[in-house]
Amino acid sequence: MTPIELVKLGFWERLFHTLVDDRDYDNKFSKAFSKFMMMLIILSVGEMALETDDDIFIPYKNYFIWFDMFTVWFFSLDYFARVFTAHLSDPTYAEHHSRWKSIKKYIFSFYGIVDLLSILPYWLTFTNIDLRVMRILRLLRFLRVFKIARYNNSIDLIASVFKEKKSDLGVTCGLIIIVMILASFVMYYAEHDAQPEAFPNVLGCIWWAIVTLTTIGYGDVYPVTAFGKIIGGVIAFLGVGLVAMPTGIISAGFLEKINKDSSISDDKKADKSDVEANKEEIRKLKEMLAQKEQELDEHKKYCPYCGHKLD
Repeated sequence: MTPIELVKLGFWERLFHTLVDDRDYDNKFSKAFSKFMMMLIILSVGEMALETDDDIFIPYKNYFIWFDMFTVWFFSLDYFARVFTAHLSDPTYAEHHSRWKSIKKYIFSFYGIVDLLSILPYWLTFTNIDLRVMRILRLLRFLRVFKIARYNNSIDLIASVFKEKKSDLGVTCGLIIIVMILASFVMYYAEHDAQPEAFPNVLGCIWWAIVTLTTIGYGDVYPVTAFGKIIGGVIAFLGVGLVAMPTGIISAGFLEKINKDSSISDDKKADKSDVEANKEEIRKLKEMLAQKEQELDEHKKYCPYCGHKLD
């Protein structure tokens, strides 16, 4: 949103949109607010972890309660601001011109649901809800950790890489599942008679296939027959390559994305330098025009035929 368009808004719309507008990279207020919210989310998750230690929580219980209230008020302000200015952040608003549609779009979006569920347990404490249900709802506070994805571009980068490479990852995961199922069938027929408790059925063999393919090898289930050991060795070797495939795909996706972003950043810098150069040229042309106009004004003071100064 341009500064001219921002001025046309009401005071509260302008204020809230300035704070939560994460699309404007030149907005210093939004950047500062995002950093503050990231810090608050990290501290809030740390506070929830410390609550589980009675030696820390019980002596400082009041401080924990006040800090939780402080964080919830800020998260609630953030949620309200995003609801209030949802139409300003909705790229489709120009098509439907319905503020309610934009609000509904945000409320039912992933981040909208996370934002609501992260503050809902606190506000429900003021109702007559059953305390047993309240204990379950308090677990929803852990969803605050997902809020950090909104304020961190690195997490957006991870999500975009997975999105771009989803077909490649899907093929790789499908291949791993096929190998795992085949290994379970083969190991069942190889080891069932020797170890009926360890390999009771094909479904029971899946645990062995998972820990072997991922090269974890807990040692709780292992083959004892010669054929079973051969199969186990082959699956272990296959697991090294199969598990490494998704890692290679994701790594390649990261490199592509980083290179693409860096090239876009370089293009933006080049465009910005071109704009600055054009501004300088325009400034010089204006100076030249002003000088020419001044010279013309001087010439008008003299007769074009005799050269005498006019009164």
